[in-house]
Amino acid sequence: MRTLRHGAEAGLGLVTVFAVLVCACVATPAWASDPPVPAGYQVQRRTEVTTGVEQLRLMRATPPLVVNVARIAAGAPVSLRAVLSNDQVAGDAPLRLERTSSMCARTHCLVAVNGDFALGSSGEPTGGLVTGGQLLRTPSSTHHQLSVTEDGHLEAGGFEWHGKLVPTDLAELTLTGVNSPVADDGLVLYTPAFGASTLTDAVGASLVLRGVEPAGALRPGQTTLVEMVDLRDREADVPVPADGTVLYGRGQSAEALRSLWRRVQSGALSARAFLRLDLAGGITESLGGTPILLRDGKRWFADSNDDFTRGRQPRTMVGWNPAGDVVLVTVDGREPAVSVGMTLAEAADLLLALGATDGINLDGGGSTTFVSGGAVANDPSDVAVRRNGQEVIQHSAGPGERVIGHVERPVASALAIVPKNEVAVPPAPRLGGSGASGPQALAVPGPTSTDPGSVPGATLPARVFAPVVNFARQVRVAAVTANTMVALALLALALKRRRRLAA
Repeated sequence: MRTLRHGAEAGLGLVTVFAVLVCACVATPAWASDPPVPAGYQVQRRTEVTTGVEQLRLMRATPPLVVNVARIAAGAPVSLRAVLSNDQVAGDAPLRLERTSSMCARTHCLVAVNGDFALGSSGEPTGGLVTGGQLLRTPSSTHHQLSVTEDGHLEAGGFEWHGKLVPTDLAELTLTGVNSPVADDGLVLYTPAFGASTLTDAVGASLVLRGVEPAGALRPGQTTLVEMVDLRDREADVPVPADGTVLYGRGQSAEALRSLWRRVQSGALSARAFLRLDLAGGITESLGGTPILLRDGKRWFADSNDDFTRGRQPRTMVGWNPAGDVVLVTVDGREPAVSVGMTLAEAADLLLALGATDGINLDGGGSTTFVSGGAVANDPSDVAVRRNGQEVIQHSAGPGERVIGHVERPVASALAIVPKNEVAVPPAPRLGGSGASGPQALAVPGPTSTDPGSVPGATLPARVFAPVVNFARQVRVAAVTANTMVALALLALALKRRRRLAA
């Protein structure tokens, strides 16, 4: 009996110890393995940002490099959020972009890095943007996306979306974009998130829609009842109503809008219709980036012989692994004695050394910014210099120019780490000024095509397409369900209208 009792007590003790260990592991998120420090680097500073999130400042002597890293352990009580500059895709030229530090402040972030490339001189993000599950801009066919799913999983590539307007005669119109450029025969939906007006030309036709129900912004997976209120034919730059949207079509799509409006005007069908957007894959956050640096532990990009790919540039990138660990990384550059920057191959190798198996490159060059604790933690490469008695901002100092300080460049979007259970507080005001350590009153240059780390030769590298992820079945099921719901609702609406006319 005594032996049995002692055995039982010993077993109970082991169970207790095991339970304590399990609880400790659950309570404190940790990396799947001891987080590696890349060979040749020294940790200059290590800071615990919050539970499961740490910030590292790494330095290397030869070649000189300064790297800032935010590590997120799997299960950490934080989320990644895509933040759009000024919450607006476009606007009157020149578009006033926002700094990463400002976007971080108004979203109450813990850490943030700059996001997507800016599109030419317009300042619009090159790729798509999804935030909080809301589709603000559809992706480009020649640009990759960094996306986060509902369960916190990261993926790089593209994402599938679908949009349609269904009038009461069920002759549906399929969208080709949301708040994005319009191709020949394209049909693009412009929402208030684009800006005050569509900035479109006078070649096509614009159908103005007013939201009826539900109220508020359009959300994927939700069918919205809208009212067609006006057709602006061959009219440029149509205002976007605060409580509605504008459908702009060119070529065949313009003819389809004109035909639809004629049928409404003649009384052949109701002025009301259904508008629906759908996102595949459960994506809640997404912003553009290119190229994909790593896939399944191997380099995954075209090694082009250009300054963007093989030149040492300031870099911003994101990496992750199957265990769910994530790193946000910036590499300073263009300071020969301090940090020279990296080629894309070196950037990919750095992600591997940090424990990532997959990763993507974001906007770099003068855009590269790492914000932590409300302040810019890296040295952006753009500088304020004194030239001919005037203070100007440029990519680097020239011969005989006196550097005043490094300056944070406004960017198209940012990627922020925010608390998962964020307290409902009003957004912080946008920050003024133009510098990280430089003067605060200088004029800020717009997007540029002369910075090879930010916009390589004014064009981005051709997209390397990932192996196709088959969302087809999921999309088909969702589409059939949505179409059935829309058809039944429209049938009810048509019958109700017929009874009213008969009465």
